Amino acid sequence: MDNNKIVHPNIEDSRVLTYLNLRSEPEYVNTEEENQLLQLWRTKYYLAKSEYEKSRANPAKVALWRNAYEGIFNSLDDEGNPTEKRLKPIRKLAYELVEGKINSNIPAPKMSPRHHADIFPVNITEKLIRHEVDKMLSEQVNDESEHNVCIDGTSWFKVDWNPFDNTHERSGNPVVSVCSVDTIYPQPGVKDYRLLEYIFEVTSMTVAQCIDLYGREIHSPSDTDLIPVINCYFLNKDRYVGKFSWCEETSQVICNDLEWGIRKRRECADCHAVQPMQDTCEICGSKKFKYVPVKEEILSEPLTYLTNPYRTGTTPDANQDNIVADTNKSIPAGTTIPHYLIRQLPFVPYIRVSAPKSIYGISEVELILEDQDLINKFLLKAEKKSSKSRAVVTKLKDTNIIDDDAEISYIEVESPQEGQAIQTKQIMSDISQELSNATILYDLAKSTVGITDTDQGKNDPSARSGKAKQLQMAASAQRNYAPDKLRNLAFSGVYELIFKYLLAYCDEPRTFVSLLPDGTEMEQTWSKYMFLAQDSNGNYYYRDDFAWSVDDATEITQDRASMWQLIDNDYINGTLGSQVDPMRALEMFWQMKEQYGYPTAKYALSFLNASKRSLPTEIERVLVENPEAVELALSFIRDRQIAAGLAANGNSGTGQRGGARPNAGREGNGVSHSANVERTNNRNRAQNGTGQTTTQATSSGGMQGGTGTSNTKENDQTSTTNLVSQASKTGQQ
Repeated sequence: MDNNKIVHPNIEDSRVLTYLNLRSEPEYVNTEEENQLLQLWRTKYYLAKSEYEKSRANPAKVALWRNAYEGIFNSLDDEGNPTEKRLKPIRKLAYELVEGKINSNIPAPKMSPRHHADIFPVNITEKLIRHEVDKMLSEQVNDESEHNVCIDGTSWFKVDWNPFDNTHERSGNPVVSVCSVDTIYPQPGVKDYRLLEYIFEVTSMTVAQCIDLYGREIHSPSDTDLIPVINCYFLNKDRYVGKFSWCEETSQVICNDLEWGIRKRRECADCHAVQPMQDTCEICGSKKFKYVPVKEEILSEPLTYLTNPYRTGTTPDANQDNIVADTNKSIPAGTTIPHYLIRQLPFVPYIRVSAPKSIYGISEVELILEDQDLINKFLLKAEKKSSKSRAVVTKLKDTNIIDDDAEISYIEVESPQEGQAIQTKQIMSDISQELSNATILYDLAKSTVGITDTDQGKNDPSARSGKAKQLQMAASAQRNYAPDKLRNLAFSGVYELIFKYLLAYCDEPRTFVSLLPDGTEMEQTWSKYMFLAQDSNGNYYYRDDFAWSVDDATEITQDRASMWQLIDNDYINGTLGSQVDPMRALEMFWQMKEQYGYPTAKYALSFLNASKRSLPTEIERVLVENPEAVELALSFIRDRQIAAGLAANGNSGTGQRGGARPNAGREGNGVSHSANVERTNNRNRAQNGTGQTTTQATSSGGMQGGTGTSNTKENDQTSTTNLVSQASKTGQQ
């Protein structure tokens, strides 16, 4: 068979019929047990839906708030109830103020360790979530949740495991989606989402997803390929998450899984061989597969436990302050360990303004709805009065006015007196009262939701100095302190669920690149086995009892331009280093810039590294201007090299030889090259009887006294003999 041949499927093999909802396979029929469960869960669904419709966030109010945000609203009566009269939205106050409350920054997770051994896996987990947060929780999802919570008062985060987001290296990925308040019906009477035992979700799915995920043939009741679905997530008697789903219009059960939160393994339906992604069983050739719940796994390789005896308090010896392997806690290959099981429903509510004794929050649009109504009424009244303003022309009764042009009117007069009789009277409407009332109401609305001109980027003359502006911004931040804390509380719950889904379904180690404080990049690996522990009875379990929060300081780190400015200010103020070592300060400055993605930081660091291997500019200039300094420097280097060679041989000179190769040339005498030159010159002078030996040669040769002027040949020979013998003695010592 040619492997390069492209297989063209026919219409039955393609998914066109599935997308068009034209499949000819028989539809799924519920079992008797599923019909009984459907009746029971449907009863609970109606009770939960009825409880929601009586809440402060009921569908009628939510629709009113959403229309007001979009500029579609009716006039309100004296009691604040909408009438049938549509109001012209001259000023969309709800839209304006809601957009000023949107926070586009996603806070980073903060995981608190319980023991010293938890520090390393906790840091790795935080870095992993930060590295893959765009895949798990996108900015689009965050923006949708921000609008939902400001308009509806409440939004729901749903954390789920997406098995379709898989590659050859990963089995899937956690994914966070947003559910609006009118699509989630929690258990009636429960105000804390952590105590919920069941919750309903109204959503939809495609026919293809129904076939791929559940293997059930269900046709869409509409012309599209979408199936309206009601999902019920509940805790079974073992406190594990189960799922029951059905199509409300056709009453067909889509999912009936008491152990939905438990790991599933794809097996061959005939021989039960594990087949993760194969279309055909490699053992028996069957094409039927099923997912089987799996609560345990067998380790294929040993797990080594790393610990720090000193930091964990095992020993008081500070010399053991390092990471070592603990063989007593290491787990050998072939050991059976449990899978992590999720015991929490996959929903987290998000509110900005809390209401007493309610799981739902207060809508920002609800707070300014009456203000928007009155402002538009005043502006409409001002518009009508202003539209009636016009200019009136007075003329004589028989004066003829040609009004062919809409902009210019030509009047023919017969005398100057008649021209003076033509006058223009301007009729002005007084709308100052309406505009003043609208301005007052606008200020009241901004005060209600806690927005200032500074928050909106407008000119605020109330702060006349930099210190006053700082105090003003601090007061504005304090006004939003409580809503921001509720926001952080919701994100901390989301990150906790992401961590639990990674423990439950992520089998493979996750590798990512982390930037170290020194600017270098290092590859780090996260594994769920980092949190595997053993109790006193020898049972293995996964530790998930960590406190979760968010790091407020990371919001400014996500704004790279602001971080560049902060780094510039620190460098200018001298906080990155002193003038004693400006090169290190400059290197730290560009490393910090490179960490936050400054465009030219890599080039600057490369230039600094190259500069370390060259002389400073001042020294290079001196050497160019003074060539003799180069000769002196080279002579000094040669002397130092010779001295270093003597030191390596015990500083005695025994066996020391010259030449470029080891043991090449004659044995040295332990004296520098310049001293030997002076000795030779003195010896020649002594032999020729021409003058005076130098003190430098005498002292370098180890003479015991000074030498003066010698006028006789005998004395010159004696001096020469003493110099050589003393030099020989010096060389032998």
